[in-house]
Amino acid sequence: MRIYLSPSNQPNNAYAGVSTNEKAEMEGVAHRVKSILEKSYNIEVVMATLSMRINKSERPTECKNKGCDFYLAIHSNAGGNGKAVGAEGFYHPNSESSKSLAMALVKELDAIAPIKSTRHTSVKSGMNAFKGAGYGEIRSPMQFGIPSVLVEVNFHNNKVIAKWIVENKDVIAAAIVRAIVK
Repeated sequence: MRIYLSPSNQPNNAYAGVSTNEKAEMEGVAHRVKSILEKSYNIEVVMATLSMRINKSERPTECKNKGCDFYLAIHSNAGGNGKAVGAEGFYHPNSESSKSLAMALVKELDAIAPIKSTRHTSVKSGMNAFKGAGYGEIRSPMQFGIPSVLVEVNFHNNKVIAKWIVENKDVIAAAIVRAIVK
């Protein structure tokens, strides 16, 4: 099994109440996930070339060219006027493994969060976004036959959660690894 990790490359998504951003924090989480999977589970992990964008010709193509079996995009969320809380998982509806991992990720991440999720639906088809075009990190890997999940670890525009993410990257990475291993 070879997993491709694609952490957010959105430096302009500022965290509430702390001086950092989505790109920096999700890269930190992804590096920790890679380390745990390789050292403790002997799972090969390919980290996205961090300067690449998420369009089909960049990260998804790199994933395909490196022979990866699964594409995992790791992000943090914003919305709900700073009041929303909870993990969200987006999967491709044509892949049972995609949906299963999205469900496991949300379960593990919500279990460690300091505030109970406010999400009505935490696991969703990633192909419903953008009038059916879907999220690129869900659509593009599947066009190459590679199942994918986009996980939003929690909401970085909630001040309590933003601080928690910054201070708990090891805990978040461990939760992601538990979901992958299951």
